[in-house]
Amino acid sequence: MAGLPTDINIDILSRLSVKCLLRFKWVSKSFCSLIDSQEFIKIHLKRSIETNSNLSLILSGTPAPILDSSRYWNGKIFSASLDSLNLGVELDHPFKNCKGRTPIIDSCNGLIALKNDENGIAFWNLSTKEHLILPKFWGDLKDKVYMVVDGFGYDAVNDDYKVVRLVHFVRENVEYTEVSVYSLRTNSWRRIRVDFPYSILHGWDGKFADGHVHWLVTKNPEDYIENLIIAFNLKSEEFHEVPLPHLGNKNDVLVMFVGNFSGCLYFSCLCNYPQPVDIWVLKGCWTKAFSFHRSVGDYVKALAYSKSEDKVLVDKFKYGEDEDINRWELCWYDPQNQRAADQVTIHGGVPQGCRDTIVCMDSLVSLAAYAGSGVAGREGRMSYKRKRRGRQRRKNELEEV
Repeated sequence: MAGLPTDINIDILSRLSVKCLLRFKWVSKSFCSLIDSQEFIKIHLKRSIETNSNLSLILSGTPAPILDSSRYWNGKIFSASLDSLNLGVELDHPFKNCKGRTPIIDSCNGLIALKNDENGIAFWNLSTKEHLILPKFWGDLKDKVYMVVDGFGYDAVNDDYKVVRLVHFVRENVEYTEVSVYSLRTNSWRRIRVDFPYSILHGWDGKFADGHVHWLVTKNPEDYIENLIIAFNLKSEEFHEVPLPHLGNKNDVLVMFVGNFSGCLYFSCLCNYPQPVDIWVLKGCWTKAFSFHRSVGDYVKALAYSKSEDKVLVDKFKYGEDEDINRWELCWYDPQNQRAADQVTIHGGVPQGCRDTIVCMDSLVSLAAYAGSGVAGREGRMSYKRKRRGRQRRKNELEEV
């Protein structure tokens, strides 16, 4: 490949997995420079999105918002390739050895935003092992804080990754929500002045899709359920409302959810039994993508299409009188025949019970390219001798490829 034109090398390399590319960086200085370039990283990311490849399922011990639990897996996070899903690997995330809960906010372009009760928020690329601990959010709010929710996503216009934080508190007996934005480009937080006439009833973090972070809210604080979607535009840094899909009798709705499915915003709700669980996808307008019979689960979370796009990976939850029955289970679902196709069991010590699941893309997106010297990584903590041994090991691996 060394004698081939650069554009052909780019086309060939962009088809490889991140794991292979990290090995190929050791072939030559020119390969390392090419693979590290922002142009190549974006080309590789674009191809992965278009081909629905290089995807991993991330499982964390903080349950999705349907069941309260004190079982948090002691901060453990696991990964499994979406192509096989037979083996889970425990990950060395930035907060692995920290106390407190470590929920994942969201993932975008291969980056994961996660937070810890005691240590704040971190950006993490699990493929390259880079991570960045965000500056501590200011603690000058002396009022009573009721709720803090976050959102994470990519501002494509400004080529920037951002966190949006909503802090709901009471000042002089008046409820108020303060909105702040963190920019990876500047590695800093700033408050923004926007009108936020909504109430947040649950502490569920926002979900990113199509340049916006979305939350479920209500305009009436006396409501027991959110009934409105608001979207925060990461470019303009303004809110707007997103109408709900047509739900028929809204009095039957028990819980509503939003998420990201195949790059689009999806909406689902849990209704009174025996109504099915419907999942709507927003592509210009709301379209009912799936309708799951309650025999599949009381709540069903659509995660991703299979590579052949004939099946959908879902995380299903079934209520039961026995606490051990109240847990999430993975399965492949056949949407054409509307039935569960194959049960998924991930080995490798992945705990059972409550959990949250997201799909994350393996990518080469470099935190250091955005935030500079503040980024920590596996290489940055190695001694010279360990680096030299690592180079020799990678050369041996290349010879085996």
